[in-house]
Amino acid sequence: MTSTWHGAAGRRLALLSVVTVCALAAVSCPPAAAASPRPVTFWISPRGNDRSDGSRAHPFATLVRARDAVRALAVARRRAGVDVYLLGGVYRLSHTLVLDWHDSGVANGSVVWSAAPGAHPVISGAIRVGGWRLHDAARRIYEARVPPGLSTRELYVDGQRAVRARSEMDPPGFARTRTGFRAPNDAMDSWRNPGDVELVTMTQWKMMRCPVQAIHGRDIVVQQPCWSNVNVFPYLWSFQTLSWIENAYALLNRPGEWYLDTSGRRLYYIPLPGQRMSRVDVEAPALQALIDVHGTLRHPVEHLRFQGLRFEYGTWLGPSGPNGYADDQSGFHLDGYGHRANLTGHDPDDTRTPGNVRLSYARDVAFVHDDFLHLGGAGLDFAAGSQHDAIIANRFSDISAAAIQLGGVAILDAHPHSPAQVTRDNVITNNLVSATGREYEDVAGINVGFTTRTLVAHNDISDVPWSGISIGWGWGLLDPGGYLGLPGAVRGQWGDYTTPTTSSGNRIVDNRIHGFLGALWDGGAIYTVGQQGASARDGELIAGNVASGKRPRAGGNTFYTDGGSRYVTLERNVSLDNPAGTTDFGPCGLPDSLALCSETFPYGSDRGGCRPYGDITYLDNYFSDPTPFFGVCPYPPHPVDVIDDDTHVISTAGQVPRLLLDAAGLQPAYRSTVGAPG
Repeated sequence: MTSTWHGAAGRRLALLSVVTVCALAAVSCPPAAAASPRPVTFWISPRGNDRSDGSRAHPFATLVRARDAVRALAVARRRAGVDVYLLGGVYRLSHTLVLDWHDSGVANGSVVWSAAPGAHPVISGAIRVGGWRLHDAARRIYEARVPPGLSTRELYVDGQRAVRARSEMDPPGFARTRTGFRAPNDAMDSWRNPGDVELVTMTQWKMMRCPVQAIHGRDIVVQQPCWSNVNVFPYLWSFQTLSWIENAYALLNRPGEWYLDTSGRRLYYIPLPGQRMSRVDVEAPALQALIDVHGTLRHPVEHLRFQGLRFEYGTWLGPSGPNGYADDQSGFHLDGYGHRANLTGHDPDDTRTPGNVRLSYARDVAFVHDDFLHLGGAGLDFAAGSQHDAIIANRFSDISAAAIQLGGVAILDAHPHSPAQVTRDNVITNNLVSATGREYEDVAGINVGFTTRTLVAHNDISDVPWSGISIGWGWGLLDPGGYLGLPGAVRGQWGDYTTPTTSSGNRIVDNRIHGFLGALWDGGAIYTVGQQGASARDGELIAGNVASGKRPRAGGNTFYTDGGSRYVTLERNVSLDNPAGTTDFGPCGLPDSLALCSETFPYGSDRGGCRPYGDITYLDNYFSDPTPFFGVCPYPPHPVDVIDDDTHVISTAGQVPRLLLDAAGLQPAYRSTVGAPG
């Protein structure tokens, strides 16, 4: 079905079928029929043999062996395409499958890694843990030995994420010190492996995690550089209060909790009611990247497709090291030394949360009808130089960070030296995204950095702790003239620029977002930041999106145009059941002059933001709370050239055209197939 939208300047946007999307993006989509000459084929099975010929009758055993077989083919033999079929079963990876330019396909001859017909292959980065025995009968703690060197931040029991041992929320009596915290008593001094212990805080849109260096009596010393980095921001956005303590044997006290003693090579777990440890499947993710498509500026990886595969059980160990997890926003965080204290709450030198399936300088690469489940980093991550790629009809669930990351937020992403570094002309369509941010609650379900002509359409996003979709970066500080889109910012703080960033021509259309701001506040269903294009003609279009079910007390704007937002058109969007919410700075523990911890005030509406530039157009939207919420920040000026035309004030879904509601989310052809076996 094709619909037509009319923008402020008479723009027309066809909401396209996936076939049309693939053609425009120049990606390899599933062929309608077999081509001639026939492609080269290789087969893999967990029960195969790497010394065989890779035929269907005699398949390889590993993905690496199949990769090497493809790599050995002359380019001329790849022109008809190469099909690598994975037969059913679990492929347990001991090392990351790395693909580089040697593994590329050719134009009209992609290398396709896909499930064999009728098969359900699983690519896993976990080891299975068995041999459980009762360790502490009084506390019902079971114990199992693990291999040397195993380190993980996640554990899954019968396919369900277990809880790493933790304290109660907002433990009382902890006072912040210059080097960490002082406990109300010296009980923690007797905890074994203090370097495993992690302190966690949640504040507004940020979540931070820091590992402990040492415990001396009541004094808890936090590792560096994490402690410095979580405190470069102003009071309200730094590590002032303790939300909980995590990862200590002494904290094991509830069914479903676990703790890994890496030095003692012991894993501990308290079973849930009804679980018998002799029968459960316990999976410990050990691999940080399942697949790394590693292109470079000079040698991109091209013409690949991954189809019908299930990627599961990856971890990410960065937060367990000295850097911890010093969040800036949406999974981008501070590593290393040299970050300067600032008044803005943001830093110009951030590190991305890596994906468990990750790509860089990838061209004409597609993921179609794949599953990304039980992952400890970002699910699928396309970094710099990604061009003409497609993420179509995949399922993402139970992800520690964002489901999908596209593009970066570095100055090089905003102002690249070469056209090859631009992330452009990519599509993210008809994906089912749920239960993201399970470990890092500051992330968006789908995060888009500095990109050109990205299409994010017909995705169904639910159960996210912060924003559903986030796009842009820089808060105006990387835009021409350096617009001060952050309170406390000064001109030239992040450099002086005379040309626009690569953010232009992006479209976020016909997505369904339900259950956002589930843990944090000050975000939205769709959150945008910075200048989007050089004018309204190549600006950002947000159209036909249906947002509902925000956590009632979470302050935020449903359609959030934040600092420096410019050249944004919002057309025929719907907001239902998204009450304004309030501020929430956590329990009292901040300085008396910042007594916001003991009170809340209303925060947000269906539209607004902190210090947007302007040139924002609202056309024919359906809002429950249409009052613009732009006055939250101290303003130099109020946003300029804000056009509001034909806003419909609604209270129920019955007041919204049925066709508009039905068009959002997965298109009909995908509603029964995304996430279905096979």
